[in-house]
Amino acid sequence: MTVFNARALASLVTVAGSALNRRLTSILNPLVKVSEGDIDEELRTAVSEALRALLSSINDPEGLNTLMLLLLGW
Repeated sequence: MTVFNARALASLVTVAGSALNRRLTSILNPLVKVSEGDIDEELRTAVSEALRALLSSINDPEGLNTLMLLLLGW
């Protein structure tokens, strides 16, 4: 993942609406895997911002349920 990709993803999740619920696991898994790796500071900041944007964009019970099940599965 590049810094550009992380920033673009952060922008996209803020406007995704309810479509985000269907893709939540496929977005969150790569972001977490990248953040666990040995990456430079600029990419770490961009991934952190993308994660923050993703989590703040979950705004309905279905998305929250999906997130909770994913976190419990980890």
